[in-house]
Amino acid sequence: MQLAHHIRWVLKPAVSFPGLVLAILATASFLRAQTPDGSSADASAFASSAEGEVSELREGITLEQWKEGHGNGKHWTRSPLMEVEITDPFHQECLSLVRRDALPSGARVAVQVSFYPPPMPSPLTFPTLRGQDLIATCTLGSLRIEAEAATPEIGQALDEAVRKKFGEQYGASVGMKGAGRWGRGVHSDSDRWIHGPEIVSGYNGKPGLYYDAPGQLVHGPVAFVRARLPIVEKLEREMWGRERFPYDDPSDRALFLWAVTAAKVDADLSRRMEKLYDIDTVLGERLEEQVEEMCKVGCAYKALPKAEGTDWKDPLVPLLQDWFGALKSADSGRRAAGLVAADRLLLAFGRVRPWDKFGSVQSSTPGELKLRAQLQDLGAQFEPGYENPDYGYSSNWLDEAKQLGQATEGGRIALFTWMSSGDICGRAGSGAFRQIISDGEYLLTEKIDPDTAAQVHFMVGDAYSDIVAIAGGYAGPNGEYNVEQFQREAISARAKALRHYQAGLAVDNTSENAKDAYRQAWYLAAGLLPRERYVCFGD
Repeated sequence: MQLAHHIRWVLKPAVSFPGLVLAILATASFLRAQTPDGSSADASAFASSAEGEVSELREGITLEQWKEGHGNGKHWTRSPLMEVEITDPFHQECLSLVRRDALPSGARVAVQVSFYPPPMPSPLTFPTLRGQDLIATCTLGSLRIEAEAATPEIGQALDEAVRKKFGEQYGASVGMKGAGRWGRGVHSDSDRWIHGPEIVSGYNGKPGLYYDAPGQLVHGPVAFVRARLPIVEKLEREMWGRERFPYDDPSDRALFLWAVTAAKVDADLSRRMEKLYDIDTVLGERLEEQVEEMCKVGCAYKALPKAEGTDWKDPLVPLLQDWFGALKSADSGRRAAGLVAADRLLLAFGRVRPWDKFGSVQSSTPGELKLRAQLQDLGAQFEPGYENPDYGYSSNWLDEAKQLGQATEGGRIALFTWMSSGDICGRAGSGAFRQIISDGEYLLTEKIDPDTAAQVHFMVGDAYSDIVAIAGGYAGPNGEYNVEQFQREAISARAKALRHYQAGLAVDNTSENAKDAYRQAWYLAAGLLPRERYVCFGD
């Protein structure tokens, strides 16, 4: 009965052909009879099962539709890992279901299907559904199959059978070069195919060595198959905000220009500030793009590109000296704006490769000593990085601006900049999200334009979402937070986060920040855990 049940599972796409089922059943029985441990039958069954499951992985299949074709999910159970652990490397799934069975030899095998939020509407509209009604709209996105492999020989036999089957079906493996992050147990020697879904097959003989080993479907060494549709990779990119991370984006530049304008210095000096800022940010981004391209082959430090010329650095100190000179008698609001502009300029300068231009704790060249001393004379402070002896600008000008005249435009710019891009954890500690809530709700009572208010709503929504994430056990893995304490706040925090996201999306329904806010709101409305933004992790 065990074998007959397994063959029905293997041949789901062909259950309407009973003659074929009986023929394969007889073949599997014959194979097992020829090998006492059933390894040949196991390999054949595992490969056929994997092929059948992968063939069902198609775009646009909703959870409701999937259940209709799988007996309403009768033999599937919700993955218990979803409650407190990450089953998808990027924690994007809205539901994962698992079915457990056995190969002909009795070896354990399990398959997991994961569903993901549907594509975002354009323009973005605040989710109106809630709970299970919203989860029902999730679509099939990824698949995991794991089979117990007690010995390397068994694991390799299972793996080789799958690789042969998929090679016949999809052609030669494209290899793992350039593959995105696939999580536990997926090695460079795995085989990979891209045929609608992206498919990876391999053998993991040492699962305990990987950080998320508790996420295994079958414990111990396993042969595995994983597959994902393009929507999963798209969601991963959305999680990080962009496919790559340029040093500057339109919102950063807009903040800088807002600060320069509010400082109200003469037009020529303002243009000089804007020109150097643009030179530094464009150069920094171009160099980083070159490094990313080179590192696809190898990252030899001495060979990495470095900034050439002097137009990006020579004007810095004279320009800042003139800038602070012009602000010497300015009121607190103008000075706050001027400090923000200087802070953003010095950060842009510091991001031009190489990043050791201010020297290090261990040693500094005469040029590095001079540059650091000149900037310190203007009030800039420097500190070494975490486990990094190189000095970096501490962004203390932004902190100073934040303390100046919050009721002024310059003060509001400083507060907004600190919330959106400052070192929140370094300056507010483990309660950073509470500081964001306090500062953000204050800003929303002040005179700020609707577009800026929308961004503040998004940030405050993120801070309330952090409370929900902590209460759900998703954040604070090193004991930074008392989960029980936050569980008492979770219901009200979820409601407040949704109200802020709704208010922000009513104004901004197209930007990258709006997309991130929509996705956070979607998870909250579905009753799932959101991602954290202002949660600070300890050692």
